[in-house]
Amino acid sequence: MFNKKVKIRFIEIIVVTLVVTAFITYEISYVSGIDDYISDECWYVSAARNILRKIFNVTPKFTDENITITIEIVSPIDNEQYNNWLYDLKNFVTYGLKGKVLKDESYYVYNDQGNYLPALCVEIPKENLKFVHLAPHEKQYAVGYCYPNANGVLDYLNLEHPPLVKYVIGLMLYLVGDKPILWRIPSILLAAAILILMYLSIRKIIPETNTAIVLGVIAMLVTIFDITFRSLSMVAMLDIYVAFFTYLTYYLALNGLMLPAIITLGLSASSKFNGAFPFLALIAKAIKDFDLYRIILFIILIFMIPITLFLVLSIPLINYLGFETWWANGVIGAISWHLSIKTLGGPPQSAPWEWFLGINPFPLHLVYDPNTGQWVADLIARGNPPLYILTLVLSIFLIPVFKDLPDEGFTYVYTWSTYLFYIVIWFLGARTQYSFYMVQLVPLMYTLLFMEIWYLMTPLNRVLQVLKAWKELLKSLFNVLSKIPK
Repeated sequence: MFNKKVKIRFIEIIVVTLVVTAFITYEISYVSGIDDYISDECWYVSAARNILRKIFNVTPKFTDENITITIEIVSPIDNEQYNNWLYDLKNFVTYGLKGKVLKDESYYVYNDQGNYLPALCVEIPKENLKFVHLAPHEKQYAVGYCYPNANGVLDYLNLEHPPLVKYVIGLMLYLVGDKPILWRIPSILLAAAILILMYLSIRKIIPETNTAIVLGVIAMLVTIFDITFRSLSMVAMLDIYVAFFTYLTYYLALNGLMLPAIITLGLSASSKFNGAFPFLALIAKAIKDFDLYRIILFIILIFMIPITLFLVLSIPLINYLGFETWWANGVIGAISWHLSIKTLGGPPQSAPWEWFLGINPFPLHLVYDPNTGQWVADLIARGNPPLYILTLVLSIFLIPVFKDLPDEGFTYVYTWSTYLFYIVIWFLGARTQYSFYMVQLVPLMYTLLFMEIWYLMTPLNRVLQVLKAWKELLKSLFNVLSKIPK
């Protein structure tokens, strides 16, 4: 018996390791060929770089003899002056700093409305960095990968979102280097960790060992082939961090580790505010599992710990900006920004119910297709609508018996309560939502899907039992309605 268990565990480790290794290898191989910002990386990576420079007084790591810097000049009055000033700056870089220009006015294109970055991105010898402040018309400069063409981006701190992810990205820049592939390594590793947690969760939920192993591996593979998950795990954006901490919180709570779950919920919310959405599911589980005293304590802690984590992580920003400025921009301004229509043009917006149908998917990266002569999205948050809809349909069908699921309905409540918060904030004014937000739910959705499939097939007459439960539920509702005075 012992030998059989050991063999099964060994096979599990080998299979899961192979799947995860293949996933990581593919992700790194694919995204290493994209040597530029992908989608909103331009904001988050730039903010991380600025936090290093402005708040911690350090720069990204460079191992070569030359370093890359972006030199921002003071705003010119017109395009002619802009070109003249850049001409002066180019000469200084070439002859004074012994460097070369990487990106010029063809990238930092002048705009009459001021919606551009007046700058050059250059490469210079390290020893000449101390002379950059002598550059003509120089306003400020930043060491690191070339900044995107956006007005004010060298001062941008991304205060509308919590700081944790920018700290992680900044740490990578500082310890490893400032290159696109290096920004994305944490995202890829967190996505791989999600896959492992999915397997472990299904392994715990499904009581039949062999079935649990098969369903766990299938769930991992289905998640890998979900284009929303695969795309978001390749980029240095906030959402895969939220997906990881959301799922880690779920996994901890599933195993009864409620206090650690509160801590990871706080880390999720400190990555992006929607990371706090699962808190009601945790409270519901506490109400089911705990006595009154522990319920009250848990509710206090579920607010106190995440808020404390957010404040502690914000201390460097508060120290730099001052409390009033930080509060106005990082809290009040952030809440107002999130509960508003943020853009009228730009990328396609998608309401939460449209995510299930793949309507208005968000393109993260485009490649040129020579066969059609068009730009097409190779990274896009379109998801897997047939499986999303199947999960929704099965979940509706199982409403009368969701508490009878093998995890007593926790995955069900955790998944759908998290999703419903997107609908709530949509009605509160957050109409600018994007399909890539769905990545927070994708691992939960597939965990729930395969648990529901197993439940309906074990035993085979389970469907009839659910239909009977519906009959009883509708009968009870009819009786209640019939007693209401007309």
